[in-house]
Amino acid sequence: GSGSRCQKPGCCRKPLYRMLSQADAARVAVVRLKAAHTWRAVPRTARLLSPKDREDRVEKICEVTEDFCLQPQTAGLAVSMFDRVCAKAALGAEINVPLDVVGLVCVLVATKFQEVRVPAIEELAKMDLPKGRAPRSRILMKEAEMTVLCLLDWDLHEAAPHQYLEHLFQITGASKSCVKRAEFFVDMSFYEARMLDFSPIAIAAGSLMLAWQQLGDIESENKHTAQLACLCEVDLKTLFLCRHILMDHFESVFKTCEVTVRVPASAPMDDSLRSESPDSIFAPLDAMSVVPRPPGSKVDPDKFFSPLRCPPSLPLAGPSPSGSPPQR
Repeated sequence: GSGSRCQKPGCCRKPLYRMLSQADAARVAVVRLKAAHTWRAVPRTARLLSPKDREDRVEKICEVTEDFCLQPQTAGLAVSMFDRVCAKAALGAEINVPLDVVGLVCVLVATKFQEVRVPAIEELAKMDLPKGRAPRSRILMKEAEMTVLCLLDWDLHEAAPHQYLEHLFQITGASKSCVKRAEFFVDMSFYEARMLDFSPIAIAAGSLMLAWQQLGDIESENKHTAQLACLCEVDLKTLFLCRHILMDHFESVFKTCEVTVRVPASAPMDDSLRSESPDSIFAPLDAMSVVPRPPGSKVDPDKFFSPLRCPPSLPLAGPSPSGSPPQR
């Protein structure tokens, strides 16, 4: 009878996302992200800086975000904005703002999208100040912000590789070790100029594929690689090239050596105690929930993790003095 049927129209209908599995819901989220954020490739003819100069500027941006304890996603968005401004300058647009100030302004704008708290302009103006230069004024920073916003055509919100990576983890059922490695590779990708040829979702997919490769997870690689190419709307050759560039950059930064140095628990922090084995640098990541980044950081090592400089309480991977296998 009518008593057994709900009288409120539509209340018995379940929302679509509740009917989908976690993996299917993640696929829908990826499609929506791609539809909402159009990726704009930076042509090679529109690259203002050499790869080395660009890497130095990215390093400064990342140092600023770390000094203010901002998220890696904020650094990624700031770097993306910086690249777009440099592209406009390379194509003839007038900036009239020093690149160090452009980097700081990109950090400021990125925090307004990604963070709960935004750094004070006065504090931000003191960062990355060249030796001998007069302190930057608040007026200068505000004018520079308007210049950057106009160069970006006020088109500010972008989908970063980190956002896609979270959904790819759900689609592929990635393990914890795989998650940490893939996130590391996405953070590392900001420094590599060749990654400007790839979309954010392709960078996320390439990072995930490299994590599988380093973990020896052949099953996941064989099962999901074609699916990743379909989601990225690229061919397999493009994804494998992306993975190769990431691995090439990784090995150029963390040079492989046959001997892995093991730091005793009682040893003081010393820059000479390093491990440069690509496999061993991830051992501390399993025990630390901090932001990894390539070497060169001048920030407090107790707050941020440089893979080549491990705290003495976290011994690196490699055989222990007793001959027992390392803890992973």
